[in-house]
Amino acid sequence: FNPAKYIDGFLYVSNFARDIQEKYMPAVKNKPNITLYNFSTSIANQPKAMPKDKYFLFFGRLSYEKGVKTLLEAFNGLPECHLKIVGTGPKEDELKAFVESNGMKNVEFLGYKRGKELQDLVANAYYVIVPSEWYENNPMTIIEAYSVGTPVIGARIGGIPEIVVESETGFQFESGNSIDLKEAVVKASSLSVEKYTSYSIGTIKFAQDNLSSDSYYPRLVDFYESFLKN
Repeated sequence: FNPAKYIDGFLYVSNFARDIQEKYMPAVKNKPNITLYNFSTSIANQPKAMPKDKYFLFFGRLSYEKGVKTLLEAFNGLPECHLKIVGTGPKEDELKAFVESNGMKNVEFLGYKRGKELQDLVANAYYVIVPSEWYENNPMTIIEAYSVGTPVIGARIGGIPEIVVESETGFQFESGNSIDLKEAVVKASSLSVEKYTSYSIGTIKFAQDNLSSDSYYPRLVDFYESFLKN
């Protein structure tokens, strides 16, 4: 049974997703396809200034696959680097115990946040960190960060490397490697004001080119219309 013969085309949210689909279902390679990243309805027009409170931010589910334990291991021994963790999940008690047992005064658990409170945390962050250890396709955390000009440190896994452009919108590191992540945090911490501004400019440009509704809808409509014409 080959379901591909019943499908006119494929819309992917990452090139990674397309490659995996084609790897395990080679028949779809000959089908028309397009990659459209998730988009934001609001993108800043100007880069942001370097925050006075240079905190790094993780927001998401506190579970194994999100890589938060690796994140804490990276910040252990970096007392000058402040990390804020937003979210709840099954690993919350274990992660808090790790922080407590290692005497980490540079980590703050903020619990569940939403709406403007979360938006402000993202907008005011120095960097957002996405340390995932599973196959993320097109994380909304990155899109939300870019939309307000906040650079990202992201794990090289799944679709993350497609949207975290090394030395333009942030830094990449080997997924699950706390030493590599620590090195990325140290590099990010040492940026000059000018360099940080260039990263913020990079995030907004990437968002406007790839993550905006203005770029999304015309490409989506053109893709659908190509089938209607045929």
